[in-house]
Amino acid sequence: MNNVKKVCRLALLCLSVSTLVACSSLSEKTSSSSSENQTEALSSSSEKKGLLAKAKEKLSSGDFNPQDVSDTTIESIKTYEDYLIMNEKIIDNYYTEADEAFKGTVLEDSAAIQELKDSTKKEMKDLKKQYGPLKKAPIQGKEEVIKTLKDYRDNLHEQVEQWKASL
Repeated sequence: MNNVKKVCRLALLCLSVSTLVACSSLSEKTSSSSSENQTEALSSSSEKKGLLAKAKEKLSSGDFNPQDVSDTTIESIKTYEDYLIMNEKIIDNYYTEADEAFKGTVLEDSAAIQELKDSTKKEMKDLKKQYGPLKKAPIQGKEEVIKTLKDYRDNLHEQVEQWKASL
């Protein structure tokens, strides 16, 4: 049982770290490209106001509330807050699948599984703090972020399938 606990934590930790690394590299790319864009952007104030109004409209158009972890839902993210919500939904889906897989086994209602869930919640809380003011900002490098989320979802699902096969 300790081995399962260690494997679960290690897998979740690796996936969380890879997600953080991918997103932090996107932030660095955004910083360098934004300074390049500042030197190129000389447009009329009316154009700027129009763009700003469109951006505000997009941001206030509604809250992101994913009902599933399908490709379509993942591809619909727009802001970093949407990314965080989608990431949390993927993790919730993973735990739901894991709970179903562990039903009727010694791992059902395991303290180790609950400890892992609590640890994950803390990591998500820390991740939300890290994004802070960027939450409402449009995602830079959206294709890479979407790919990372899909890979994360697929890896977690594959892990549950492996557990099902071994139980």
